[in-house]
Amino acid sequence: MNIAQHLAATLKTLRQQRGWSLSRLAEETGVSKAMLGQIERNESSPTVATLWKIATGLNVPFSAFIVPDASAAPSAFDPQQQAMVVTPVFPWDPELRFDHFSITLAPRRVERIDAA
Repeated sequence: MNIAQHLAATLKTLRQQRGWSLSRLAEETGVSKAMLGQIERNESSPTVATLWKIATGLNVPFSAFIVPDASAAPSAFDPQQQAMVVTPVFPWDPELRFDHFSITLAPRRVERIDAA
């Protein structure tokens, strides 16, 4: 399972566990219902900023959406598979409510995050 498939499955599972509709998830996260549906169906890959909004709205760590086995991440970029590799540096600590990642972008890839 690649990171996009893992993310899609995790999002759908977390939403269903709460008994939320896509509309409710959109309200809680500030991400459009259409975008959330596309992410769940693995038709769209969210930006880091969008994924952060989703994690915050669901009150789960950002790392919940990252493939737990770092060795499963590809060692070279395949532009059709993913534009970035996110590697946990410090896994989620529920007591500190903190996790830390290393994000490696594909060559010539630019990600812009609006400060919220």
